[in-house]
Amino acid sequence: MKHILLMFMLSLLCLQATAQTKKIAQVKTSPTIIRKTMVITKTKTSSTAKSGAAQSNKNAQSSKTTTTKSTSAAKSTTATAKSSAAAATKKDAVSKKEDDAKKEVAQQPSCGYLCNTPLPYMPQKLDVLFIGNSFSLDTSAALPELFRSMNISNVNVYVLYRGGCSMKQHYESFKNEEKVYDFYRYNQSGEQLMERGVTISDVMQRYAYDVVVFQQYSLESGDYTTYEPYLSRLIQAYNITKQAARTTFAFNETWAYSSTNKNIAKYKNPTMMWKNICTSVKKMKAASGIDIIIPCGTAVQNARSVELLNVDNELTRDGTHINYYAGRYLLACTFFETIVAPCMNRSLRDDRTVFGKVTDVGQVNDENRRLLQNCARLAVANNYEISEFAGQ
Repeated sequence: MKHILLMFMLSLLCLQATAQTKKIAQVKTSPTIIRKTMVITKTKTSSTAKSGAAQSNKNAQSSKTTTTKSTSAAKSTTATAKSSAAAATKKDAVSKKEDDAKKEVAQQPSCGYLCNTPLPYMPQKLDVLFIGNSFSLDTSAALPELFRSMNISNVNVYVLYRGGCSMKQHYESFKNEEKVYDFYRYNQSGEQLMERGVTISDVMQRYAYDVVVFQQYSLESGDYTTYEPYLSRLIQAYNITKQAARTTFAFNETWAYSSTNKNIAKYKNPTMMWKNICTSVKKMKAASGIDIIIPCGTAVQNARSVELLNVDNELTRDGTHINYYAGRYLLACTFFETIVAPCMNRSLRDDRTVFGKVTDVGQVNDENRRLLQNCARLAVANNYEISEFAGQ
């Protein structure tokens, strides 16, 4: 009995001890778990926050990068577009320039290049033919004065004259055998009207001309489109009728009208008219091969720049035709310096002409002769520029 009671008490004590142990274990274990749980929760929350912030920053950076890339792409696209547009504009400009050049070439007739014969040197006789109009008469009218002054007896200048005649009209007159020309000769003896009512083909084959001079109608001289195909066809016409074994071709460059001329409006003013004439003559020279130019237009512009010489309505007697004395002498000097001087080996400085009376406007005398000669010689030296030395 005592033994059973002792066993019961020991069991009870063991149960109490076990319960107490569990209680202590619960007290010790429970806070730790809570703390661990809290730490884990905090850690997870902090990590999530940091992860979110990082993701947010990443998204922001990505957005910024995307925006930067988009901006850069936009700028690059704009720059590329501008570059492409500039390149396209430049290409269009070059293409337009090339097209314009092709059109200009296409519009010009294919007249071929002339291998111009050099001027004869020291011939026994020199015969020159002008196929022209009143400006040809003006160019030749004072030549007898120079020939007499220098005792030149073996030069004859012939002029096929029809008032206001253009190269187109010369060509049509040749085709139609029209008897509409007057035929003049200028030499040491003076001016001579040889025949009226002749055809251009008759005159072309009448003498063995050493030099043939073409000339455009003055109002059309500054418009090259009026030159061809008529000039090249006139050259062909001459070549099938000529008597000479060899002929040198030359071209007489006409002068600009005065500023009072009613037709000057076509070119605005005399300077612009002269510049247009020079441009047309350059084109004519390149297209035809006629490389001997009688620069009367530039000689007149030189003289107009010298106060002493700029007389009688800008050196014209009617706004169109040249002054009778100083003007015609100037043109004769220009012709002489271009054609006669190199052929006959004579210097214009040998001339001592007094042309006209004291009362004549523009009389040529010791006071102005050398200046007029200078203007002519400077024009021959440089056909496309008004010389600074014209008044010296």
